[in-house]
Amino acid sequence: MPLNPQDIVRKEFREALRGYNQADVDLFLDEVVEEFTKLAEDNQKMKVRIAALQQEVARLREGRGPPAPGPVHAATDDPQRVENEVRTRVRRFLEEQIKQLEAATPSATVQKIERDAPQAPAPEAPVAEQREPFWAGE
Repeated sequence: MPLNPQDIVRKEFREALRGYNQADVDLFLDEVVEEFTKLAEDNQKMKVRIAALQQEVARLREGRGPPAPGPVHAATDDPQRVENEVRTRVRRFLEEQIKQLEAATPSATVQKIERDAPQAPAPEAPVAEQREPFWAGE
């Protein structure tokens, strides 16, 4: 079953005695829905673009219409190569988007904060330990 943004919005989790903070889960799910929606929209745009390019390739294979200007004309010498290249680019784009979405997990965020946070300096000795006792000079 394909997952869509509405599935994420409607998903309800059972509460447990020592479960996650519900507000944190809801906030994260809101972010997931937003990113997932963007990815779905981008995916749909890419499908439309691929369909348009496939129609253009088919038209050029049949020898209809004027040749495309510039570099596109050179690329149409091998329409199958162009189609494969477009598919590869779309696949890479979507894989990158999925990786970014998967990286947006709470544990990844915590790890990033821990990694990026400057290391706290070692605590200095208390002031009382730094001074010599008043009787030391006697």
